[in-house]
Amino acid sequence: MNFQFFVILLLIAGFILPSFGLAQTTETPQTMEEVESLGLNILDKLPGAIKDVWQNQALPIWWNMWVWTKGFWESRLGYKVEILWQKFLGLLGKESPDIKGEFQKERQEMQKDLWERFKDLLK
Repeated sequence: MNFQFFVILLLIAGFILPSFGLAQTTETPQTMEEVESLGLNILDKLPGAIKDVWQNQALPIWWNMWVWTKGFWESRLGYKVEILWQKFLGLLGKESPDIKGEFQKERQEMQKDLWERFKDLLK
């Protein structure tokens, strides 16, 4: 019984709701001057409407997608892709530069005191 009631309600809503859209009438322009003024009115408002839609709707959606994607990449995928890339380069026989290791070596060398550096120069 409830299913039949639901189907009947959907059918009635399906026939009645579209008729509300058809009930709204706008006056069509009767002369060329009216057509010209209507066209100019649309052309005047169109850039502002497009700008408004872009800044208030499209741009925030794209920005939120970028922030989410960047966060997802950094938290879940970035390091996994890096590991796979290193393995792939290892299979090809190419070694990627060990930037972190080189940085640590440079750091340790810079931390030596002046006397040790002077000794290293004399060797």
